[in-house]
Amino acid sequence: MYLKTLLTSLITLASFYTPSALSLESDAGAEITIQSDRAEFDRKAGTAIYMGNVILEQGTLLINADKITLISDEQQRLNKAIAEGKPAHFQQLMEGDKGLTKARGHSITYLTQEKHVSLLTEAVLEQEGNSFSGNHIIYDMVNESVSAKGQTESHVTPTGEQPSGRIKMIIQPAKPVENATNEDA
Repeated sequence: MYLKTLLTSLITLASFYTPSALSLESDAGAEITIQSDRAEFDRKAGTAIYMGNVILEQGTLLINADKITLISDEQQRLNKAIAEGKPAHFQQLMEGDKGLTKARGHSITYLTQEKHVSLLTEAVLEQEGNSFSGNHIIYDMVNESVSAKGQTESHVTPTGEQPSGRIKMIIQPAKPVENATNEDA
C-alpha cells in the first residue's frame, strides 16, 4: 500500500513540472534596476553589494531583500545574485501558462547562467498552487527539478512549538484534459 501511494505521489510530482516552466527569455536581455539605502562596488572583483530594503528588477524577475550581493564576470554579465533577508523574496514569470513562480528564504542564491535558485532557511517555493517548503531547496529551472532538504536539528520556536524539521510538499490535483472535438465532422 505504501509503495502504491509513493508511486502515485511521484507521478503527480513529475506532472508538476512541464517543459514550459522556463523563465521568460526576454528577462535575460532586460536591464537590471536596483533600489537600496546603501551600496558598495568593487569593479576589479566584479561585486556590488546593496544594503537596506533592496529591490532588484529585471523584466519579470523581482527580488526583495535586506541585502543583495551581485557577482559579475569580466564582461560585466551578472553571474550570481545572493539575496539575504528574514525572509528575502524572489518571483519570476514563467514561459507558457505556468504563471508566477515565487520563492522565499533567509538566503536566496540565483545563478543566472545555470538558472538555479537555491533557498536556505525557512525556504518556500510556490508555483500554480503547488509548494515545497524545507530548510534548503534547490530549483533548477532548465531541468525543471526541485531538490529539498529538511532541518538536521529541530529548534523550539518562540511560540513553544517544535518543528518537525521535515520537508513539506503541497501538490494540486492535475487539471482534467479537455477532449478535442472535431467541428468539421
